[in-house]
Amino acid sequence: MQVDVNRDVQEAAQEASTAAESARSKWAQMKADAAAKMDDVKAKIDQRSAQLDAGIAADDALWAEDSAAAAIDYAGWALDNARLAILDAIDARAYADDLAKAAGR
Repeated sequence: MQVDVNRDVQEAAQEASTAAESARSKWAQMKADAAAKMDDVKAKIDQRSAQLDAGIAADDALWAEDSAAAAIDYAGWALDNARLAILDAIDARAYADDLAKAAGR
């Protein structure tokens, strides 16, 4: 009877040890799976962030291109107005000179 009890105790201890090892193994696998899923999520977040950054950069580039085109248009308008102002000044000087001649100066 004592032998049976000792054997049952040893079997129970062996089963407990096996169950503990199995639980540790399952826990380690769960931790590894969770870490892998976290890495995947982080990679997806990084990819989405990079895509958003690329989109923002493209929008910034478009805005800068539009701004440059508007500046060139404005510069052309200013140059045309400067040319007209020069012609107007030449005409005003010629008219003033003509009036001065006519007045005998």
